[in-house]
Amino acid sequence: MMIHVSDIIHAFRCEKYAWNIYHKISLPQQYFHMIEPFSSLWKAFLGFEDAVCGQVGDTNEMTIEKMKDTSVILFARFSYDECRTQIPVLIKREEGYHAIYPYLSCYPRENEAFRMKINDLIAQKAGISIVSHEIIYIQKDYVRKEELDLHSLLVKGDCFFNRRNNPSKNINACVQAIDVDLDACIAKTKEIVAQNEINIERNKNCTAGRRCSYYASCFDDSVLPDDSVLFLTTSQNKLEAYRQGICHICQMDIEQLEGSRLQYAQFMASRNGFFMDRLALSQWLDKVKYPISYLDFEWDTFGIPPYLNMKPFDVLCFQYSLHIETRKKELEHRDFFGTSDCRKAFIESLLNDLPSEGSILVYNMEGAEKLRLMQLAEQFPEYADRLKAVCDRMMDLSKPFETGIYYDNRMRGHYSLKNVLPVFTDEVSYKQLAIHDGLNAVHAYRTIEQASAADQKKIREDIRNYCRMDTYAEYVVYHGLINQIKEEENA
Repeated sequence: MMIHVSDIIHAFRCEKYAWNIYHKISLPQQYFHMIEPFSSLWKAFLGFEDAVCGQVGDTNEMTIEKMKDTSVILFARFSYDECRTQIPVLIKREEGYHAIYPYLSCYPRENEAFRMKINDLIAQKAGISIVSHEIIYIQKDYVRKEELDLHSLLVKGDCFFNRRNNPSKNINACVQAIDVDLDACIAKTKEIVAQNEINIERNKNCTAGRRCSYYASCFDDSVLPDDSVLFLTTSQNKLEAYRQGICHICQMDIEQLEGSRLQYAQFMASRNGFFMDRLALSQWLDKVKYPISYLDFEWDTFGIPPYLNMKPFDVLCFQYSLHIETRKKELEHRDFFGTSDCRKAFIESLLNDLPSEGSILVYNMEGAEKLRLMQLAEQFPEYADRLKAVCDRMMDLSKPFETGIYYDNRMRGHYSLKNVLPVFTDEVSYKQLAIHDGLNAVHAYRTIEQASAADQKKIREDIRNYCRMDTYAEYVVYHGLINQIKEEENA
């Protein structure tokens, strides 16, 4: 059974994660849009475009033969006990080889030292001594000009970064400090991936930070009650409570709650089905002024800035949907869709379509639409004042849910628009759409310029329908909250 060093690393993270990756179960799609392969960029940065390269299928003997007549080899392939690896750059020096690892990241972390250590041990088994290490990473403050400047974009360094994104521990020191049994790692990983199936218990790593991409294939949350303790947000104690046999949030002891406002709302909803702070909700709703604009953007994230004034990992907004509700309760829809560098057209169309007054309701605006407009203001300073004025009129429709002013058990611990919409209507649903989430929209968008004319038309329409659903959902949710207030007043 042949495995890769990546399988060992995955196994250290989680056995089921390693098994899923190895057996190609629901492989995650690439998050960053890369117009040109990152390897082409760092090879040009190092001046190694013509360097000798390893190839798929190279044995240790073939790799060593290639290394005899060159001081630099790229993607050198080694194997030991049916475990394969490749090392991006090896440079021959008097005392041994110097390894360089490029990262499509501004802040490579210390945990990368483990991969380097395993690679060193496998190369050593083949008779190659790696004595030093270096990384290439992205300069976070780089701003793209007319041409991409690789020597300003990329940086070589000998330190990893800490959680505060500051240079921290020396790479060579980190690698040397790792004591690992290579044979045991390989044997354990083979044992894991050879199994027909792996079942694991829920643990904090499953949902720490961003939920694991394989969570749904490991656990069926649909069998849980809507007020399951596992849906208690930002709780350090929910797993222990679940293991103790506690089923519903309202069954937890008060000492097990951290005391956030949202947790309190969930606790009360677990008793009554839903919770609403009527006074706080009324005060929030009173701030909304007509005409009401319901706004949503779609964007793609570029690892390397492709256009003028963009920074690494900036986004490019290619779509917006805008529903406008007048004082007479009439609803009008406008939108924009663009390809390539459509930023300026996006800005001008948005400023033209938005009413000059009234509230702009956006769902989760701080980490999304508002941030995007501030980035565009930096990239196009001639529009900065008008874009900032738009931001000043924005109100975050997610706040009543995020802060525990309103909570319904059917939200099941989430307050995304897709989780909130079914609370207020069953007449419309994202499931009716060809594209039903933002990631699908992005990956469809990435194919549009290479698609046939007929396919382009369908992709464009599918994405527009998805984005349109977002702003219509905002309209439904806003009026759902108003109706909840009215129902309580009339009760």
